[in-house]
Amino acid sequence: MPQLANDNTPYNPKMGDGSRGLVQFVKGSSDGYLYGSLNGTDYVLIHSFTVSEMKELALPPFVLIGGSASDNTIDLGATSKAYISETR
Repeated sequence: MPQLANDNTPYNPKMGDGSRGLVQFVKGSSDGYLYGSLNGTDYVLIHSFTVSEMKELALPPFVLIGGSASDNTIDLGATSKAYISETR
């Protein structure tokens, strides 16, 4: 199961358009903010993680985990982690 990079590197789901997936957030010292994009440039906030939890969602072509709800370029930090599992 891939781990989303803590340094704002976008992840490109491999199952293609219309796939679904699970995102598991493991909270360390910081909250996490899941962003998605259709074009790899313009990101929107999908979900805010303030505790460790798992969320099912329709996967956009690009996802990333960040450390700010208002700025997707802020790194998550080293102690929190997010994992993604693709399903159909």
